Amino acid sequence: MQTRVDELEKQSRQLQEQNASLVQRVSDLERRLGLNSSNSGKPPSSDGLSKPAARERRTRSLRGKSGRKSGGQHGHKGTTLKQVATPDALVHHYPHQCTRCSATLSPEAATGFAVRQVFGLAPPPPLFITEHRAHTCLCRACGTLVRADFPETVKAPAPV
Repeated sequence: MQTRVDELEKQSRQLQEQNASLVQRVSDLERRLGLNSSNSGKPPSSDGLSKPAARERRTRSLRGKSGRKSGGQHGHKGTTLKQVATPDALVHHYPHQCTRCSATLSPEAATGFAVRQVFGLAPPPPLFITEHRAHTCLCRACGTLVRADFPETVKAPAPV
C-alpha cells in the first residue's frame, strides 16, 4: 500500500509541474493574442479587420470626389522637350562586336542609328544640346544587325 501511495504522490508532483508549465504557456499565449499596434511594436496593418475599440477613427480629407480618374485627363495636351534639328555636338556610339558570333564590327558596317538628345544648361543661358547616335551595324560574318548601347546617363529621347 505504501508503494502505491508513493507512486501516486510522485505522479501528483509530475502533474503539478506539468500544470504549472502549461498555465505559464497559456498566459504567454493570451498575452501575445492581446497585442495590437497600439500596445506593441506591431504595424497597424497587422491588426487585421478587427481594429482596437479604444482607437479613434482618423480624420479624412474634406475634399470631395471629382468623379474623374486620377492622372492626366483626356484631352489634356502634355508637355515635353522636343528634339532639335541642329544639335550643338554629336557623339557617335558604335557596337564593338556582334552579339551573336562575337565578330569585331567597324563603323563602316553601320546601317542606321537611333537618336537621343541631352539638354544641358551651359553658361550663358542658351541650351547646349548634345546628340547621341547609337549606330546599328551589320555583321559581315553572320548577318546579324547589332545596335550600340546609349550611355547610362542618356535614358530618354530628350532627357534634361
